[in-house]
Amino acid sequence: DAPEELLKSWYINRFLKFREGAFTDPDSYFHNYAKLSKEEAVDIATSLWNEINLMNLKENILPTRERASLIMTKSANHSVNQVRLRK
Repeated sequence: DAPEELLKSWYINRFLKFREGAFTDPDSYFHNYAKLSKEEAVDIATSLWNEINLMNLKENILPTRERASLIMTKSANHSVNQVRLRK
């Protein structure tokens, strides 16, 4: 678990890292993303976040979060700052 803005930021940063790594493989399905400028890549990642990941978060993850057996809350640097275990 983490604040929505952190999740979005992590997603965009991960997308940019893939753009410089795995996406550079010419055989990769995502290879076209490697050719984008950083600004274009951020725009695409933001769009993907808003259209897919954010919808999934709001429609599926958040409504069922409290049914989870274990919830770990993370801070900006991905460190776990809270653990909730349901008995």
